[in-house]
Amino acid sequence: MKGEAGSMRQEKPKQEERIWGSMKKAAFILGSGLLLLVAFSNSVLGQLQRFWDASGCFQQAQWERLLSTFEGKEWILYIIGWPDLVSPWDGTERVDSVSQ
Repeated sequence: MKGEAGSMRQEKPKQEERIWGSMKKAAFILGSGLLLLVAFSNSVLGQLQRFWDASGCFQQAQWERLLSTFEGKEWILYIIGWPDLVSPWDGTERVDSVSQ
């Protein structure tokens, strides 16, 4: 009996050491994963922001070019674009590129 009690006391510290070791490993893995996730997301967001800025400049340049073509008269663009907005295509009529 005395031998069993002594071995149980020795097993308890070993078990606690294993638990603390497992907790340290888990904290290291989770911390590293979180750090990598944050670094990756910052990198991706930075690239997307650069792309969005470049495409925004391109779209603004095209809009200014279109406005300069019509000498800044936006109402002409509104009238030209209006038939496309008010003529719904429900699929019942036939659309051909060649008029008959």
